[in-house]
Amino acid sequence: MEFKEWREYFLRNQNHFADINFEDHDWLSVEERAIISSSVQQFQKGESSEGRNLFAFAKEMADPEYLDCIKLFIREEQKHAGVLASFMNKFQIPLIKGHWVDRVFRWLRKTGGIQNTVNILLIAEIIAKVYYRALHNATKSVLLKRICLQILSDEKEHIRFQCDVLKLFHNRQSRLTNFLIRNLQLFLMTGTALIVWWYHRRVLKRGGYYFGKYFFETLLIFFEAEQAIKSRKSFLKKKEMIAA
Repeated sequence: MEFKEWREYFLRNQNHFADINFEDHDWLSVEERAIISSSVQQFQKGESSEGRNLFAFAKEMADPEYLDCIKLFIREEQKHAGVLASFMNKFQIPLIKGHWVDRVFRWLRKTGGIQNTVNILLIAEIIAKVYYRALHNATKSVLLKRICLQILSDEKEHIRFQCDVLKLFHNRQSRLTNFLIRNLQLFLMTGTALIVWWYHRRVLKRGGYYFGKYFFETLLIFFEAEQAIKSRKSFLKKKEMIAA
């Protein structure tokens, strides 16, 4: 698979937050701030990875265009962290230095090669796709809604990108290996979804996601991603969308 088209996509998307002005008047009620603060703190921290291990593992692919994609992908994730930090600063929500969930995710990404790292990233992006929908609905802040919509647009493409990468591994591995990896991935997906529900349920509920809807939608995106990985075609060469 050539990554030229993905590289072009990431280059085109570099100014994705250019139209957001943090000086514009905006409003966040005391109640809304109390509900979202600790949750946004954790997600902002999760988006802020420097990506050193990801880049190091990406060298296993021996594809300079893929390495360029990873550089641009990491920069895009850091941009998410940056705009969330700017929003938090605007409403005096302090940044945090760390959280145990984030530390576990970072440790999991370090425990294997590029395939394991991408699998863990895919889980995080599936969760993010549901979470930012809920966060979008959780307040009346116009600024936060615009940030969430752009992050959702980015995460949709990130999921497709990771599926294209994982497709390479799936196509050259045995059925048994793919079966074992799939079940491990489902176990991690389920466990992560439950942990995220526990820590972020106030935002999720406020955004219209009670547990059943949240869990169903998360697994729906996971299974659609799984089917995309099994497909022979690249996402940028077809029109199908993952849970658009």
